[in-house]
Amino acid sequence: MIQIRRVHIHELMQAAELANDIFCEPDHRHMETSFPTLFHPGMSHSYGAFTEQNRLVSFMGLVPVQIQAGAHVLSAFSIGAVCTHPDYRGQRLAGQLLERCRQHARESGASLLFISGDRSLYTRAGSQFFGQISQAILSSDSLTDLPTSSSWEVRDMQAEDIFAVHTLLRSHSSYVHMSLAELQQLIEAAPVAHIRDQQQHIRVATAPGQNNIAAVSIFSIPPDNTEASHPTDSASSTAERRGEVLEWGGQQEAVLALWQDATSSYTLSSLTASIPWQETAMIQIVQDVGAAISIIPNGGTVMVASGNTLLAQTGLIADPAADHASIYFSIEDEDRHYMLHTPQGSYPVPGNQALCSLLFDPSSTAIQEAGISVPAIPLPYMYGLYFI
Repeated sequence: MIQIRRVHIHELMQAAELANDIFCEPDHRHMETSFPTLFHPGMSHSYGAFTEQNRLVSFMGLVPVQIQAGAHVLSAFSIGAVCTHPDYRGQRLAGQLLERCRQHARESGASLLFISGDRSLYTRAGSQFFGQISQAILSSDSLTDLPTSSSWEVRDMQAEDIFAVHTLLRSHSSYVHMSLAELQQLIEAAPVAHIRDQQQHIRVATAPGQNNIAAVSIFSIPPDNTEASHPTDSASSTAERRGEVLEWGGQQEAVLALWQDATSSYTLSSLTASIPWQETAMIQIVQDVGAAISIIPNGGTVMVASGNTLLAQTGLIADPAADHASIYFSIEDEDRHYMLHTPQGSYPVPGNQALCSLLFDPSSTAIQEAGISVPAIPLPYMYGLYFI
């Protein structure tokens, strides 16, 4: 008999061991250190499938998060580290865990579930790709001759920089809410770099002769293996070193100086920056320096926990006692049918997938036939420093 229930605090290490068995190499078992919000002591929201002997055989990590989305704050949960022991696969355990997590999110007052994956397990249950990202690949050549690069002094982040870095990472119109303690924890955990077997580096820029930090950028950088390569292989090894920008904040010219410095300091052939659609000024800047840009969805997928709560948190729910804004929604049948009201008329929105498309995708075609566009709500890139 398998029991589906919430994982207790004293069982988190058992969950980490299962995740290590599934995701990690034997000599690189890092789940408990890479994902402290899931596996360190604290209030547990995660769910598991347990045998009669209380052995955990399937796990779904669940972490509460608040996201600044323009003028709105979304209460949501993130799902990650989903794993099942090989002997217990094929029993729909993960599907049952997903439903319990969704129920937990509803009861908690959350509107969304952000999932670090796009498996059929999630898409069959209603998760979908969301938002729009400009993925810019900046070659080292395109960054070398930036006129602003010499106007800034660049160095590694120090412990004394924590307040400034915390402020700069919150300078966007959309970001993940993190306390100072949470920011420090995630800096140390470096989840994205660890799962890619890379190194995380945090660099800051200041104006010459000044102490105030103008910009910060967090990078995931391939390890330097040139010492182990043959001399004839060093050029090709360097040519394939591709870094990634995980986060940035601050003055855009200083941010670009940090990116230019990263390509030279870490001998990178290119640097990839995933820029949310609302960061229009930065998108224009990387276009101007010749970056190759691809339009992709945001990281992972999203599932609506409660359509009513989502519309309330975004300020788009109909309020009979108030004057309506120019665009608002009413709920005909939650999860199945919404109605979009505009000055031009009212239009049916067939379910949560169409609702998410309208709310978060600036190029949504969910109700294209109506010729109506809804101002999209900005979200941060969900595969940055905060990653579950």
